[in-house]
Amino acid sequence: MEPPKTSAEAAQKALCDRLVEACAETMFNQIGAPVEMIVDRLVTYCVGQMVTVVGKDGAVRILRHVIQQVEDGVFDASERPPVVISLMIRGLPW
Repeated sequence: MEPPKTSAEAAQKALCDRLVEACAETMFNQIGAPVEMIVDRLVTYCVGQMVTVVGKDGAVRILRHVIQQVEDGVFDASERPPVVISLMIRGLPW
């Protein structure tokens, strides 16, 4: 996904980030889901959407790119990793 081109797109992205975070907090605080389950559910949803949008091969290519970015240390200095994720997938086919 390309970086936001307008302030409206940037606001929409920021709101999406807040909603995902609020959803995860709700799973943890209100239903007591362990972090491992929350991550499993979010990753399963995301990968399923990737396969739907770009197909299995495209999803694998994106995931390999994300893995490489993690191995290269993209989160090493980040306090809020979800913000960094959007930078990692920039330019990949969606």
